[in-house]
Amino acid sequence: MTAAINRRTMLRLMLLAFFAWMPLGCGGGGDSEAGGGIGGTGLYASSVGTVTEFGSVVVNGVTYETRDARVIVENDPKGTGDEAVTQNLAVGMVVRVEGRLNDDGSGRAEQVFFSAELQGPVESIKTLDSRTKQVVILGQPVIIDDRTFFRNTAMSAISKGMVLEVSGYVDENDAILATCVGKIADSLPPGGPVKIKGEVQDLDTGAKTFKIGSLTIDYAGATRLPPAGLEPGQFLEVRGRLQTPDLLAADRLDLAEDIGSGAFDTIDLEGIVGQISSPAEFRVGRRIIRTDQATYWANLLPEDLTPGTRVIIRGALLDGAILAREIRVFEEVKIRSNVSAVILDENRLVLTGFEGVQVAATADTRIQGRAQSLEGIQTGDQLKVFGRTSPDKTVLASKVLVLPSTDNAEITGPVESVSRPNIVILGVGINTASIPAGGFRGRGGGPVTADEFFASLRPGDTVAAEGVLQAGVPVWDGAEIQ
Repeated sequence: MTAAINRRTMLRLMLLAFFAWMPLGCGGGGDSEAGGGIGGTGLYASSVGTVTEFGSVVVNGVTYETRDARVIVENDPKGTGDEAVTQNLAVGMVVRVEGRLNDDGSGRAEQVFFSAELQGPVESIKTLDSRTKQVVILGQPVIIDDRTFFRNTAMSAISKGMVLEVSGYVDENDAILATCVGKIADSLPPGGPVKIKGEVQDLDTGAKTFKIGSLTIDYAGATRLPPAGLEPGQFLEVRGRLQTPDLLAADRLDLAEDIGSGAFDTIDLEGIVGQISSPAEFRVGRRIIRTDQATYWANLLPEDLTPGTRVIIRGALLDGAILAREIRVFEEVKIRSNVSAVILDENRLVLTGFEGVQVAATADTRIQGRAQSLEGIQTGDQLKVFGRTSPDKTVLASKVLVLPSTDNAEITGPVESVSRPNIVILGVGINTASIPAGGFRGRGGGPVTADEFFASLRPGDTVAAEGVLQAGVPVWDGAEIQ
């Protein structure tokens, strides 16, 4: 296990030499207010991701100071500064921040853009499980679950006909994983505005129609079109009015940007992995992501990358693709061990050495590898579980990779308490006394002594502990503060 940590450390040190300034700790697009950089001494950055907290604005783990930032919502300037940010944005919204990065890894936002994925009436609602629902808006399936933030409504209050604004990410099945849902109205008035983003399909320039998913767009009366006209495959923002549930009369069509059009030194992009050609080339949203030997795989390995994985990419634009310098799974909890029990009637997994941790699958859990469903998982299979914790401390699996049985054991998550040599993660006591010299890693991945490790460790820090199973009990041989 220490060899795996050492490998990651070498990659990280290579990256630090290349990007010494970068600790990686309802968006972007469709805006006619293109960025261009308005001064500053730091590297010019574009960051597309969910707002995770305020106090300035935090996106992709970077805290951006917003005192002088312009806020643009749906192409409409809303003001400048902290008040404009808090009045017009919300936690969970996917935004694009353009600004400068400071030497300490924080940033100074120059512009913050928000543009919803969808706005329209709910056509249908389907309960998938106790934590997950699917709604259909303008023909587009939208997944809402425990990760979705709500404004002016709640999951239980959403009803057919309600007009919602949806921010989120398109997944590998062309559904939208909603990160923020806001109620606009109880119903759509006659001629009320709607909006959809998507790729131009079935373009008929004679009839002046095309499709986004199952929705037909009639653009004969549109007053704004892309300067070079329409082409199949273009990604557009369409605003207009519903004529029938399946027909939208467009008022305007805008090219939808994702990362912006500035000359950025670095790009952060959060999204969901779609098509994978190889670990060296895959798609996140509309962007091709490329990796090379210098790419640092922060809290996953190349073989862990599968369709449906929610990731944060940091890199630079090269020939239209993003060359990744760091790849990180969005959610910070990971458990690896062999299966001791599968409890199908509770959608629950029990892992050897972590029997006290409740691991649950939801309707939106990706199960991949040797099995594609809970029913296919066998006792003794090795699992890698990536997920998040619920308020009742259950680990909700976003992804489960099913592998052949091994003696590997790993747990990653926020530290609950520290009493040297013991730390507690997800209720599991980690006795670090068995970790040899050289097995401790600090922030940034460099080797530290046990004294240095515990001197810097605080409750709330994310720690990854690795070891091997001996008689069903993990014996730890490495720990890293992430």
